[in-house]
Amino acid sequence: MYAETHISPHVKAVAPARRWARDRLVEAGVEGQALDVLVLLVSETVTNAVAHADPPVHLCVDVDGERTRVEVTDGARTEPILRHPPADATGGRGVMFVDELSTRWGIEPAGGEAAKRVWFELEHGDVDRWPAPSTHA
Repeated sequence: MYAETHISPHVKAVAPARRWARDRLVEAGVEGQALDVLVLLVSETVTNAVAHADPPVHLCVDVDGERTRVEVTDGARTEPILRHPPADATGGRGVMFVDELSTRWGIEPAGGEAAKRVWFELEHGDVDRWPAPSTHA
């Protein structure tokens, strides 16, 4: 299943983009922890694009069996930076989440009106191998 949409270049467009992506992923049969991780990473990459980049912004979701690829293209030539902010920081974790939670990711030049493409892939089975979250009483 492949789907794409245009994203308005405003921070208020993140929630509708997240819902759109979730709906497409569910339609394609993605569920459980893989769905949760993908929706989080879509939210982070779209937030970066609308907050720090130039229009046009597009979101593409491609589900192929047990793998999902997400691409966010925008008009800015500057690349997002992988940071490891301190625990008390209020931002700067988006690319770190993509780096730690996706199977693979990257940044590449895009064609047409867009300048760059930030993409990530998740092999759905990868999340099944993660340790269960610990609970603290």
